[in-house]
Amino acid sequence: MAIKSLNDLLSKTLQDVLYSEQSIQKAIPALADKSTNPELKKALKDHLTKTEAQIKRLEKVFTLVKKPASSTQSVAIDGILAEAKSVAAAIDDQDVRDAGILAAIQEIEHYGITRYGTLLAWADQLSLKEASLPLRDSLNASKEVDRALTKIAETRVNRLAAA
Repeated sequence: MAIKSLNDLLSKTLQDVLYSEQSIQKAIPALADKSTNPELKKALKDHLTKTEAQIKRLEKVFTLVKKPASSTQSVAIDGILAEAKSVAAAIDDQDVRDAGILAAIQEIEHYGITRYGTLLAWADQLSLKEASLPLRDSLNASKEVDRALTKIAETRVNRLAAA
């Protein structure tokens, strides 16, 4: 896809983010299986539900901007997910592994926050008001997941890993 305008860049980035969410959706169950902390397991299950909602919102945005909902490989998310899988596989101590998995999921969320924030800014600049609403919802959902993970890390997981 030749990118010649901000509208083209928005479309390309939507494709990247759709691929990212679909990849995250596939990766979370394996990370949840490797985790042992009940709070983290629940957070990962909740994350999966929110990821499914993210995908539905993205599909809606594609419709609103009159583009087919298609994905384009994201080397960035592939790398982040490969690192998450590597961390989960390489750590024997379950508490330390949980801390590593939690950190990896937060890295994924931070990536989502940057992408949704950028898409929202571009949609606003292009006066795509209807598309801005689901993008804002996705940005807020990503921030909410990040806050919940931070709380779990600070109150339980990191303490257990440090013990």
